[in-house]
Amino acid sequence: MSDIQQNPYSKKNLFITKTLGQFMYINKITEAESASYIGGKPAISQGISIPKSPNGSLMSFYFTLQFPEAHSLHGYTLSVFAATDDFNEDYTIPEMLKIPLLGAIIPDNFLSDSQKYFATLLFRNEEKTYASDYPTRIAMTPLAFSHSKGSDVFGWAGDKPKWLMGDETPAQYKGMALDFLFQVHGEQSFPIIDTAPAQQEMDIFGKSKPRIKRNYTLFNQNEIYFFGSRTEDVDDRVYIITQCD
Repeated sequence: MSDIQQNPYSKKNLFITKTLGQFMYINKITEAESASYIGGKPAISQGISIPKSPNGSLMSFYFTLQFPEAHSLHGYTLSVFAATDDFNEDYTIPEMLKIPLLGAIIPDNFLSDSQKYFATLLFRNEEKTYASDYPTRIAMTPLAFSHSKGSDVFGWAGDKPKWLMGDETPAQYKGMALDFLFQVHGEQSFPIIDTAPAQQEMDIFGKSKPRIKRNYTLFNQNEIYFFGSRTEDVDDRVYIITQCD
């Protein structure tokens, strides 16, 4: 097996989850390695390139989650990317549907068409490879699913989301129900390595400027809700909603 096919962050039996129950934390950890992690080298599907923005710049890799045994998408991995070299005020958060969000039937191709300044790659674990030539930007931090709350919680998963502003659970996409996958806690920031370029953000004139803080943010640091299904389309199965209080 080549270096790019080996998991540089894996450790056998890091966590075994028999029952998902009502709630699981996704904790940032420091004492171990994991198949789920923030930053570092991206986990991607074989034959897939790192996504690029409409301007052709390489998107930054934010995090990857390998879903545990009791999760509805056990056997799958999700990797999340977003543009940081480019800024577009209209796409600082995922595009919202123009219909009531609760119980929404998502129009065909909406999920792939809306991924302009971000990208979600959902794929089977056996298709996983690692982009060893990717220029790392975000510092690597291992993640672990657990029923116990850690000292630094990245997000959570369970039967239902924890909504901040009311239920916006969708109904289906292309005839398939979308499962709630997980949510990322608001106010998250992603520390970057010394050589990483600054993230572009909006200045007071509505244009873009380099971010002064040495970190990246994702979707205005809102609460982020991920829904998805087991369809076979490579980039067409993850729906994202953001909320803020």
